[in-house]
Amino acid sequence: MRALYGDADADAVGGWGQGLDPDAWMWVEGVDYAAGWRVARAAATEVNVLLTQCGVPVDELRAVAATDAQGHGEVRLVGLPQGWLRLEQLLRLASTVPVVESD
Repeated sequence: MRALYGDADADAVGGWGQGLDPDAWMWVEGVDYAAGWRVARAAATEVNVLLTQCGVPVDELRAVAATDAQGHGEVRLVGLPQGWLRLEQLLRLASTVPVVESD
């Protein structure tokens, strides 16, 4: 990035420097990435079902399974602005519903 933009901060130039941390994408021998991904995929599937049931199309916002450098499962939400705005509406609505504690 510095070669292209001189001393400009790479993150200030469109955020291209984000996500290039080698620890975030290098595979380490002996780490079972598949196990973490399977757990994350199951969780992502459930989140996607709930989003769909709440009227959020998966082409606008969806949960995606991934793993971190240690092989732990991660679920990320990715989507278009309208999907995020729909989620915001749902969260605002949910925040007004009283929570009933069970014994």
